[in-house]
Amino acid sequence: MFESVELKKNPFPFLLRKGDPMSVLQILTTINRLGTKPGFNSLIAVISTQNHNGGFPRNLQKELPSSVKTTYRVLQTLHRVGVDKHSYIMTSALEWLLKWQENDGGWHENLAINLPEWMTWESTSKSVTWYTCQIGKLLRQLQMQNTKAFKKIIDFFESNELPNGGWSAVKGLNGPDPDSTAGIGDFLAQVRGEQHLAVSRARKIFDSSMAELIPKVRKERIEDAYELTHLIFDNPQNSMYKIGDKRVMTLLKALIEIQREDGGWLTFYSEGKSDVSITVYALQVLVSHDVLDKTVLQKMFDEALKD
Repeated sequence: MFESVELKKNPFPFLLRKGDPMSVLQILTTINRLGTKPGFNSLIAVISTQNHNGGFPRNLQKELPSSVKTTYRVLQTLHRVGVDKHSYIMTSALEWLLKWQENDGGWHENLAINLPEWMTWESTSKSVTWYTCQIGKLLRQLQMQNTKAFKKIIDFFESNELPNGGWSAVKGLNGPDPDSTAGIGDFLAQVRGEQHLAVSRARKIFDSSMAELIPKVRKERIEDAYELTHLIFDNPQNSMYKIGDKRVMTLLKALIEIQREDGGWLTFYSEGKSDVSITVYALQVLVSHDVLDKTVLQKMFDEALKD
């Protein structure tokens, strides 16, 4: 562990100027500023995009087809901000989402969505393991572990684990995807227990990925925030590493150092510009791992509102 630090730049002018309503909701929930005007406006904006079929359009772009990925992310966010799980907006979105579960127990993106060819970690035809993991976590949060849908998720992961452990990002791809594997391993640990063989194999893949990444971070400056955070959980209490893990702290220290002049962070797909989603996630992991004091961000947010 190391003492809480202060950021070089205030990220909120960038986030409030460029952020989509769901990203704003997520970071304001993290810093306990949901009750502000930006929080209220963002909540209304998210809710207003719901399609008539109950789903939410990709990236909350109105009049686009409902998206599996966006719908589960909205449900997670609304649940976290305190929207009643029995409310119409939650039940209708969940009903739409559950209809998209495949016979194998997984989920893929809506066939009507046009994904870029380079986005190989998502699919409109084959089950996406990390979509399925996130939906599994959502169902646990909604206390739906005894449902048929949840049991099919567990069966999906146990039947699609690769021969040497781990899971690919999309069913059928070769080789384990480290961040998908870490997330799924942690999810299964909550259901099957820490000593489950699939969890142990996932942990070995996580450790191996860390063993490759840490020397690289110590040797060179990595500007891609995704590379520094893709193995880090927003919750430091997980099954892949312990609180205060020195490897994780090395990555978070490097993350602090690459904050950009506009207050954001960039990633490999943001074309050299700061990206809202990765900036929000960077801030969330820095706060949850006690590297960045939440009160520091509260003050920065309050200052941004005055400008």
